[in-house]
Amino acid sequence: MDAAGNLYGTAAVAFELSPGFGDWTETVLHQFGVKRGDGAGPYAGLLLDAAGNLYGTTEGGGNQCGSSGCGTVYELTRDQRGEWMEIVLHRFDNNGTDGVGPGSGALFMDGSGSLYGTTTGGGVNACGGFAEYLNGRLAEHAPSADIGNCGTIFKLTKGGKGRWKEAILYNFKSGSSGHLPFAGVVMDKSGNLYGTTDGGGNSSGCGVIYKLAPQPKGKWKYTVLYTFSGGSDGCIPAGNLVFDKKGNLYGGTVLGGTTGNGVIFELTP
Repeated sequence: MDAAGNLYGTAAVAFELSPGFGDWTETVLHQFGVKRGDGAGPYAGLLLDAAGNLYGTTEGGGNQCGSSGCGTVYELTRDQRGEWMEIVLHRFDNNGTDGVGPGSGALFMDGSGSLYGTTTGGGVNACGGFAEYLNGRLAEHAPSADIGNCGTIFKLTKGGKGRWKEAILYNFKSGSSGHLPFAGVVMDKSGNLYGTTDGGGNSSGCGVIYKLAPQPKGKWKYTVLYTFSGGSDGCIPAGNLVFDKKGNLYGGTVLGGTTGNGVIFELTP
C-alpha cells in the first residue's frame, strides 16, 4: 500500500487498486511475457520503495533456460509521462551457480537499496528435484518444471549506468539444513537475514527456519533456528516471516497442527 491508500499486487499481471467513492478501480501496470526476455509467472508480491517504484520476481521467463525460462527480478517505474514501464534487473541462469525460479516470497530491500531474495532451485547443490519436497503431500503446489538443485539466497546491488550485480549469499543443500526456500527473507537491524525452507530438516522433510548472518570479508554464516517435525508444530512453512518490535518471528505452515491443516507460529529468541 502506498501513502495514498492504493494497493499493488500481482496475478498474471502487476496491478494497482485505487479507492474511490465506495468502490475500487483496477489499473493493469504490466502484462508479463509479452516482450522478448520478459518474465512470466509473477507469484511473489510486490515491494514498494520510498520513491514509489515497485520490485518483484517471476518464477519463469527471462529466456535464460530455454522456452520456460529461469525467472527474473524486475522493477516497475513511472516514465516522464507518468506511464508505468518495466525494467528487468536480473535474468536467472541455469549455469550451475545461479539460482533458478524465485518462489512466492516478496523481495526485501535494505537501507542502501540492495535487494534480497531466494530461488527455489539452482545453485551448486543437487537435491533430486521435487521428490523429497512433495512426498505425496502437496502435489497441487508443484511448479510445472523440475527445478533440480536445492536453491539459493541472493543479493542484487545497483551499480553504474543502472546495472545490477548479483551475489549468491548461500547455496542450500539436502539434509538437516533445509532446502527449497519458497518464501523470501526478512532482515533485522543488525543485517541478519531470516527465512524458511519447505523441504529438508529431519526425516519428515517439513522444512526449517533459518538465520543467515553477515561475517567479515563478505562471508555469511547459516544457522538453523528451528526444524519442523510435521506434528503439532506444523509442516511446510509458507510466506515471508514477520518481525515484531521485540525480535519475535511469526509465520504459518500449510500442513501439520492438530487438524493437519497448518498452524500459525511464533519463534522467540
